[in-house]
Amino acid sequence: MLHWMALAGLGLLLLIWLKNLLSMWQGDDQPAEWTLGPATAPDGLPSPAPSLSVVVPARDEAANIEACVRAALALDWPGALQVVVIDDRSTDGTSEILAKLVAEDDRLLVVEGADPPAGWLGKPHALHRAQQHATGEWLWFVDADVTLDPLGARRLIGRAITHGAQMASGLGQLVVSSFWERVVQTRIGAVIAGGNPLPEVNDPSHERALANGQCLLFRRDAYDAMGGHEAIRGSVLDDVDFAKRAKAHAVPYRLYFAPGVFRCRMYTGLGEIWQGWTKNLFPALDYSWIATLVVVALLFSVSVLPFVLLAKNLALWALGVPPALDLIGLEVGIVAVIWLTDAIGHRRHGYQWGLFWSFPIGMTIVCGLFLNSAWRISSGRGAVWKGRIVEAGRPAPPPTDSN
Repeated sequence: MLHWMALAGLGLLLLIWLKNLLSMWQGDDQPAEWTLGPATAPDGLPSPAPSLSVVVPARDEAANIEACVRAALALDWPGALQVVVIDDRSTDGTSEILAKLVAEDDRLLVVEGADPPAGWLGKPHALHRAQQHATGEWLWFVDADVTLDPLGARRLIGRAITHGAQMASGLGQLVVSSFWERVVQTRIGAVIAGGNPLPEVNDPSHERALANGQCLLFRRDAYDAMGGHEAIRGSVLDDVDFAKRAKAHAVPYRLYFAPGVFRCRMYTGLGEIWQGWTKNLFPALDYSWIATLVVVALLFSVSVLPFVLLAKNLALWALGVPPALDLIGLEVGIVAVIWLTDAIGHRRHGYQWGLFWSFPIGMTIVCGLFLNSAWRISSGRGAVWKGRIVEAGRPAPPPTDSN
């Protein structure tokens, strides 16, 4: 009986991965309607074109801020363009770089940051201060490690207007350079994208909500109607919370697969990856240990367990204990399909497909990230980013309007 149950379980895993392989081969993860690629022709804009303010938070971003600001100022945008950077108490030379850039282009405005009041996290407070100086009809919040494509604004805003959206976000081109970025970042990106299909996210009646804080676009009146950053003042997942508010307030919202809008290198090594995702994953699961354990169990069962079983059976075989050939045959088939799916996905998204062999290593670390995030935050130790505890537990809800 156990043998047949094992065969059935392995057969189910093989079918799941064959389905994933077929979807990857057909490009189902990139529906044309929701894709803004490097070759996507921008949709038409109204005449005259609306004004645009690009808003960037910068805290100790000396390595990134100049490229980010220069790319924003170089946008091919037919309307008035303003770039607002809030220097959030930087100590690494960011301020000096911004002073130089301000002297070169009067479209750039630098705002000084301040300590957040009680109940506010640093990034929402910084963006709240910055947007008060923004004059555009559209507000585009981008992170300091983002590099915008020259046609990025035309593609994103043009498509948002075409779709009647008043808020939009994009999943840009993830830049990976180090070994651990290629092993972990690409896999966790696939987990997030795979768990949030764009047709569901973009369905106003569906509860699934996702946005990317690297790229948050609002029509100004819609941003104000949703309460702006003040409404999500204590949230480390300001992006997802804005997407939830958009659906709750019936604000038309779209999420795009957008490698033709921007590129971003999120983290530079395993240490940053570990700290960065620790602050995000447990909140993304609504601070639920049950949800965390379910997700980890599913990820481990589908992505890591086939490798563990195959390694165990090969080791037994080497020790003179032959395993059941039907079981080991299915395990070999599953591993082969996983590696092929991973290699095709990496190649299609511009990554090094030859690292397909590292898939079980990357997914084991991803499982560890979910568990570490839950443990750090629920234990009160908190998640640390750039020297600050940015996530120590579920934030208190903002005060309700007296009206």
